[in-house]
Amino acid sequence: MSGAGTGSYDEGVTPDDPAALSEAIRGVVWDVTRRLRQESEDVTDVPLAQQAVLRRLDTTPGLTSAELARAEFVRPQSMNATVTAMRRQGLVESRVAQEDARRRELHLTAEGLSLLEQIRTTRADWVQVRLETAFSRVERSALAEAVALLGRLVGDEEAIRGTHQLD
Repeated sequence: MSGAGTGSYDEGVTPDDPAALSEAIRGVVWDVTRRLRQESEDVTDVPLAQQAVLRRLDTTPGLTSAELARAEFVRPQSMNATVTAMRRQGLVESRVAQEDARRRELHLTAEGLSLLEQIRTTRADWVQVRLETAFSRVERSALAEAVALLGRLVGDEEAIRGTHQLD
């Protein structure tokens, strides 16, 4: 994709060329992700994998390490190493599940939640400032619509197949 990483993107991508649209979306998402990573580096040196676990456990507390691995698309061994490091740092804790004593559920500690809030605030401030200063109301409306569409892009595969329409 021309312009990837430079902030200039090919506005000539059309809905009639799914391959080019796919490449354009990947490039923009990659650049946004890199920029958000830079913003969080000002707050913490916690690796992105651990930041993802913080976010996931905030939205879905009580997952096991294996469930986290599936949700984050990583190998269980990798997730075990991530969780072990986070437990040592005091960011997550493991609890025995009430309904099944064999199940070890993971939860954020107060320190983990505090760190997640700092990261979110920093990232949100950057995005909000950019939205307020670099985009018109009409452009923000288009971005709001794009958010819903991108959500469908990464959403449930069955739902996507069920709602697929050719417009």
